[in-house]
Amino acid sequence: MHGTVQIENIQQLKERLLEFIYNELLPFENENGIDSENEISMQHIKWVRKRSKELGFYGINLPKEVGGQSLSLKGLCILKEELAKSGAALWGHVLGEIGGPLRIGQMLKIFTPDQITKYVMPVINAEAGCCFALSEPGAGSDARAIQTTAIREGDNYILHGKKHFISGAPYADWAIVLAKEIVDPASERVTAFIVEKQAEGKSGFELGKIQIPISGERSTAELIFNHCRVPSANILGQPGKGLMLGLGRINENRASWGATYLGVAQRLLDLSIDHAKQRIQFGRPIGDFQAIQHMLAEMATEIYGARCMLYDVIEKIDHGEDLRGSASMVKLYSSEVANRVADNAVQIFGGQGLMKGHPVEKMYRNVRMFRILTGTSEIQKNLIAKELLNK
Repeated sequence: MHGTVQIENIQQLKERLLEFIYNELLPFENENGIDSENEISMQHIKWVRKRSKELGFYGINLPKEVGGQSLSLKGLCILKEELAKSGAALWGHVLGEIGGPLRIGQMLKIFTPDQITKYVMPVINAEAGCCFALSEPGAGSDARAIQTTAIREGDNYILHGKKHFISGAPYADWAIVLAKEIVDPASERVTAFIVEKQAEGKSGFELGKIQIPISGERSTAELIFNHCRVPSANILGQPGKGLMLGLGRINENRASWGATYLGVAQRLLDLSIDHAKQRIQFGRPIGDFQAIQHMLAEMATEIYGARCMLYDVIEKIDHGEDLRGSASMVKLYSSEVANRVADNAVQIFGGQGLMKGHPVEKMYRNVRMFRILTGTSEIQKNLIAKELLNK
């Protein structure tokens, strides 16, 4: 079982979260001119981290003994949907999605006691950020092709290489880095290391170029390792088991990202319904026209179907089932649905939906990434087919 918070408490949590979003978070963003397509200061990110921690949302899925509420994956997805639906620029920092506890919660048992004290607890307590660094210019879908190397030198390892497309990297104080450990000239293995950010007089990763995707967000960057010295005490888990560490968290991630996709899709539908009621053409609301009605009906039906799939799979994961193929189905279908919903929303809004900065235009760009991030649609189809054929 992944959580112990009962369903009636999840509803209470949802209501409390909505109060925070609409009474504090969105007003805070408006007052400070925060926009997801502009650089967001660490001061503002620290505010939302700490305020969310005070309210009990930050790291809510973590075990109670480390300050969480042992919230189930289903409960977490319900909250993620609401956050994504709100359109808040800082939504990813409320639960600790971007650079926070959600990045490491599934790996708590792997950290040593010293690592938990030095690295994990500051993240849980909203005092530090982290990221997970796997992808490289030559290793995207093919995770085994990583080229970042780690060579032992006394009681340290020397890392060389570059990671890219690393979510949360601009806000990270340390990173979990998967590197190819060179054991001897004829032997190598993938090992995970905890690597701190470079500071004055201290070795660590350098923050490379901020990589701005089609959505315009600035939460992704390169990590550069140039003779980066890491103590052997910073190996995470067992040497040579780094890829298992990365892949072991991926099914829950893929399934739970479906909640984000559906939250965005629901917001697109809600905006489209309001527009269809208010936009007057030929003397009546465009919602009176069957062409618009059919688009809305298709959007609502697909969202409903994807949501049923999401929570069916999530509940089974909560009960301990290993659903690799089904998790990929959720990621595949919900990302594709979000894209079709966004396309219909732009069509319903017409010229307004094409204007730079309009909420629908921004979400249209955002959802296009969903079919690529966390494993492309094509990779998901490969995984689903593999599960079917191996039965």
